Amino acid sequence: MNGSADRRRTGAAPQSARQPWEAPPKVPALPWRTRWSIRLDRARRWEFWPAWLYYLPIVAWILLLGLRHLRPTVFTAANSALDAGGVVGEHKFQALAPLQHNAPDLAAVCTRIAAGDGPLRHTAALRFAEVHGYPVVLKPDIGQRGRGVFIARNAAAVHDYLARFNGAVIAQQYIDGDEFGIFIARMPDQPQVQVLSIVHKTFPQVTGDGQRSLQQLILDDARARLIADTLFARWAEDLQRVPDSGESIALVEIGAHCRGSLFLDATARVTPALVATLTRLADAVPGYAFGRLDLRAPSIEHLQRGDGLRVLELNGVTAESAHIYHPGTPLLVGYAAMFRQWALAFRVGAARARDGAPVTGPVELLRRFVTDLARARQWF
Repeated sequence: MNGSADRRRTGAAPQSARQPWEAPPKVPALPWRTRWSIRLDRARRWEFWPAWLYYLPIVAWILLLGLRHLRPTVFTAANSALDAGGVVGEHKFQALAPLQHNAPDLAAVCTRIAAGDGPLRHTAALRFAEVHGYPVVLKPDIGQRGRGVFIARNAAAVHDYLARFNGAVIAQQYIDGDEFGIFIARMPDQPQVQVLSIVHKTFPQVTGDGQRSLQQLILDDARARLIADTLFARWAEDLQRVPDSGESIALVEIGAHCRGSLFLDATARVTPALVATLTRLADAVPGYAFGRLDLRAPSIEHLQRGDGLRVLELNGVTAESAHIYHPGTPLLVGYAAMFRQWALAFRVGAARARDGAPVTGPVELLRRFVTDLARARQWF
C-alpha cells in the first residue's frame, strides 16, 4: 500500500475526516469508457486478480505436497510460536509479547486490550496513547491482510474504534519510517535464518496542480487509478476538492497490498548485518521459524545495517513472499516463488514436527477458516 518519491510515512492527519467503518457518501459513477479501461488494466495485471483465482494452482500444489509428506498439514508445525502455525485465526499478540520481552529494542511497543464492551477497554487504550503519544495504531488481535487496522490520531477516534468493535484489540506505538516485509525461514539445524524475500512497501500519493480535482488526480495517476474504487471510498468527501499547486496527498497509510500499498522488490538489499539482526529477532520468539516480518526502519540503509528495526507484526505460514507483487513481475515468476515457499514450509514443518512441534489437523484448520470468514464481516 503505497508508492511515492518520499516513502517516509508521517503522523500527519489525513484530510478525509470520515472513518473507514462509516458508509461513504455516494460517488458519481465514472463514464463507462473509464470504468472498462480500469477493469482491463487490472485484468492484465495478475496482482489484482481475485485471490481465489490466483490461488487455485497454489492450493493444488499444497495438496500435492501433503500427499508427498503423508501429512497434509505438517506445515503448521513450522511455527509453534503461533496457533496452527499462523495459518489462520492466530492471535498476533502471541508472538509480539515474547518479542517485546526478549528483544524490546526490536519491537514497536504494544499491548493487548481484551474483548468486551466495558469502559476499562477505553481507559486502557487511552492510557497507552497518553504514554506513547498519538497517533496510535489499533488492530484486531486476530486478523489478516490489513483487516481492521486503523491509525487513531486523537482520543475521539480511539473511542469510536473501540465502540464499533468489541473483539480483542492490539494498541501499538506508531513507528515512523520506511515499511518492509521480510520473509524468513529456518531449519532446526540452521544457526541463522535465511531470507526468502524483502519487499519495500510504499504509499501512493498525488500532487496537486491547482487545477485538477482529487478525483481527477487519482484517475490520471497510472497506479492510483487501478485502485480507484478503494481510494474513492476513502476520500469520498474530498474528491471534488482541488488541491493547491504542490500539495502532496498520501492516498494510503496502511501497509497492505489489498488496501492500496505498492510493493517493491528489495530482496537484493539483504546483508550479513541484516541477517544477524533477523536471527536475533527470531531467537527472541521461541518457535518462530517460518513467516513474514512486517517492520519499519528509518531508511533502507538502516535496514541493511540491521539498525533501528521495529517489528509491527509477525505473520505465519500463510504469509506471502510479497516481493512477487512488484509491478511487472511475470505470473510464472510469482507462481515459482510461491511454489518454492510452500515446498520449504513443508520441509521446515516436517523437521520441526520430528522435534516435537505440534501439527494442527485438517478438521481444525477447516474450522478455523470457517470461523475467520464469519469474523471478517465485522471489520473494514
